[in-house]
Amino acid sequence: MEQIRIVSQKRVRGEVECNDGEFAEIQTVGIEGGEKDLLLETIQVHREDTSYSCDQFRDKLPAESWLDICTTVEITRLKPDTNDLDQYVQARGDGPFRLQ
Repeated sequence: MEQIRIVSQKRVRGEVECNDGEFAEIQTVGIEGGEKDLLLETIQVHREDTSYSCDQFRDKLPAESWLDICTTVEITRLKPDTNDLDQYVQARGDGPFRLQ
């Protein structure tokens, strides 16, 4: 079976909507192509995923601040014996893929 690996990067901007020192929510906005100026998804950042204290986390991501964000999507083919396939992919017979 042929190996498939596709990596795609996308640049967006994000506004920190809230940050309580443990958890921040960031609303992303498109800056390129067809997504330019569109509200995209809200992402969540947890302090426990960083090495910052609560105060440092609040200082690094203050509410109402804007961030430059680069997202990376990697697509790889799953092994054929997996049971967690999307029904649409199964119905089309394109083979299993995992989006990370």
